[in-house]
Amino acid sequence: MVTRKLNNAKEASIITITAALYSVFFFLSGLIAVPKFTLLYLPIILLGVFPIWFGLSGLTGSMIGAFIGGFFVEGLGVLAWIESVTALIIYSLNWVLIPQKVAEEKTKRNLFLLIGVYALTLFAGTSYILWQFTILGLLPVELAEIVLLPTFGLNLAIESVICPVLIKTVSPKLRSMGIYTGTFKEWRSHEVKA
Repeated sequence: MVTRKLNNAKEASIITITAALYSVFFFLSGLIAVPKFTLLYLPIILLGVFPIWFGLSGLTGSMIGAFIGGFFVEGLGVLAWIESVTALIIYSLNWVLIPQKVAEEKTKRNLFLLIGVYALTLFAGTSYILWQFTILGLLPVELAEIVLLPTFGLNLAIESVICPVLIKTVSPKLRSMGIYTGTFKEWRSHEVKA
């Protein structure tokens, strides 16, 4: 249960740290890329855990980090907003769709439910970004069709293996530090009480 509202200094720190981590993970992802598109999207790990850890502050930092990554790693210039919107889509859907019991109760059913949420949100985000890149002429439609399923599969495998372990091991520490936000439902109930 969320015990208190974050102060401005903690929120600013979370935004800064999440933006920096997102940018670094984006850079590492850029090492395996086709022109203007990153196949191995390591920030997906962050988008799988940051929503329940950091809430709105994490969303802001992730969108900033996505823009930085799109601008510098993929060389998109101002079109890096596409990466920010993709982060917004995946992050928001994960935050809203991940049930509270998945983060608290470690059962096989909850693990499969979590992976199902990840599959849905990752497919939505991957489809969106490929659609934007083809609409803007940054990626040929034929290449987008070829990379959609392998990109989705590779990133889902990474997210499905790493994120549940991170949630299980790191969430209790963040709770004790007073910076754990929880699922959207937890955050919303706390905001109503505050």
